Amino acid sequence: AVWGAVRKKPLALVECCHGRDPVNKEPYWISALATLHNTDMVATGSRDGFIRVWAVGQAFKSINLVNKLEMPGFVNTLSICSDGRLIVAGVGQEHRLGRWWVDKTVKNRIHLHKISAID
Repeated sequence: AVWGAVRKKPLALVECCHGRDPVNKEPYWISALATLHNTDMVATGSRDGFIRVWAVGQAFKSINLVNKLEMPGFVNTLSICSDGRLIVAGVGQEHRLGRWWVDKTVKNRIHLHKISAID
């Protein structure tokens, strides 16, 4: 959701943006979020296997999916370099705030993703 300083309701909203858990049909939590300063670029991470890159629309009225980067495991932290050419993701076997789910097929590590062009 994109929130404004004046309204009590979100200006734009994307529901279940990382999909739903097949076991309990609950939406996947967004566990990491990063923005590029003074741009419309937003990156989100969850445990669905992807980092999603979004663009906030004109006058903050929409949020559009720009790219999906494959990322198995739990995305626990995200950062976008100041030039916007690199996304850094901290990925682990577990959620950073608890052990509700565990994915033993993933190693705890830092991943770097190059972004080819910024529109």
